[in-house]
Amino acid sequence: MLVEPRTRLALGALSAACFVSVTSENLPVALLPQLASGLAVGDSAIGLLMTGYALVVAVSVVPLVALTSRWDRRMTALVTLGMIVVSNVVLAIAPDYGVAVAARLVAAVGHGVFWSVVASMAARLLGPGQGGRATAVVFAGNSLAFLFGLSASSWLGATLGWRPAVLAVAVVAALTALVIRLTVGPMPAGEPADRGRLVIADRSLLPVHLTTLLVVTGHFAAFTYITAIIARYVHLTGSSTSLLLFAHGTVGLVGLVLIGRHIDRHPRATALVTTGGLAACMLALLVLPGPVAAGAAIVAWAGPAAGIGVVLQAAVLRVAKSRPDLASAVYIVAFQIGIALGAALGGLGLDHGMLPAAVVIAAAGGLTSAIVVRRSAAFER
Repeated sequence: MLVEPRTRLALGALSAACFVSVTSENLPVALLPQLASGLAVGDSAIGLLMTGYALVVAVSVVPLVALTSRWDRRMTALVTLGMIVVSNVVLAIAPDYGVAVAARLVAAVGHGVFWSVVASMAARLLGPGQGGRATAVVFAGNSLAFLFGLSASSWLGATLGWRPAVLAVAVVAALTALVIRLTVGPMPAGEPADRGRLVIADRSLLPVHLTTLLVVTGHFAAFTYITAIIARYVHLTGSSTSLLLFAHGTVGLVGLVLIGRHIDRHPRATALVTTGGLAACMLALLVLPGPVAAGAAIVAWAGPAAGIGVVLQAAVLRVAKSRPDLASAVYIVAFQIGIALGAALGGLGLDHGMLPAAVVIAAAGGLTSAIVVRRSAAFER
C-alpha cells in the first residue's frame, strides 16, 4: 500500500508521541537507583511511582475519555502531551518524594486519554483494513522508547544525574507536540457517546481484557525492576546497564517490525508468539546458568514484549469497530491494572529478597495469557 508523504509525516509524529509517552511513563524503571538515592527512599518506593501512575490511569481513563469524546482527536493528543511536559518539569525540580508522586500523577491523568485515541488516529490515517499495520507503525515509538528513551535516560541519570534526564524528557515532549500540530490534520470526534457505552459493555472484548491483565501483570512484575534483574543475573550496574537496555530495545524494534508485518493476516499466531515468547524468555532466565545466558534472555525478552501493545490494541480495533476510542479506554484500564499489580507484586518480592519471584510471575503471566489467546475467538482474523 502506497502511503502519501503527508501521511507518513503524520504517522511519524504520532509514533514520536508514543515514544515520549512510554519514555516518560517508565522513567522510574530507567532511573530507579538514582531516584531512590536522590529522593531518599527505597527501590520499592520508586516502583510505587509506577503502581500509583497505573492506578490513576485505570480509575480516570473511562470517565475522561467519555468527557473528551467530542474533542478533536488532534487537540486531545496535544493536551495530553502538554501534561507530560508539566509533569516532568515538576518532577525535575521535586524536592522530595511527595512532590515526585504529585508530578507523576499529572501525566497519569492524561495518559489513558492519549492511548485511547492514538491507535484509532493512526487507523484513520491509513484507512479501513489497516488497523493492525497502523498500530504497529505508531507503536514503533514504544520500541524506540525502550531502544533509545530508556537507555538514554539511564545513561543520563548515571552521568549527569536524574534531574537533567527527566528535564530532557519534558523538552522532547514539547517538541513532539509542536510536530503533531504541524503535521497531523484536524480529526473531528467520531460517533455519539451512547454507542460508546454499548462498546464498554461488549462481552466479546472480555477475552482481550483478560489476556491484557494476565500478560501485562506478568511482564511488569519483572520489567519494572529490570535494572535490579540485570544487576542480579548479569552483574552489570551503572552506565553498563544502559548498554544492555540498548540491546534490549534493538531486539524489541526488530520484534515490532516482524509482528507488524503479520498481525493483520495472522492475529492469533502473533498473539501466541508474544505471550508464549514472554514465558519462554522468563523461564530461560530462571534455568540457564551464567551471566551471558541471562543477558541473552533479557535481550530476547524485548522481542515478544514489543508485541504486547500491538497485538492487544489491534484486537480491540478489530472487535470494536463502532467506537474504538471508548473500547480502547476499557482496554487501557485492564492494561494499567496489570502494570500496577505487576509492579506491586514484583516490589513485594524485591522487598523480601526474592527477586526471582518477579521472574516467576512473568513466566506465569505469559503462559496463562497464551492459553486464553489459544481458546478465544477475539484473536481470529
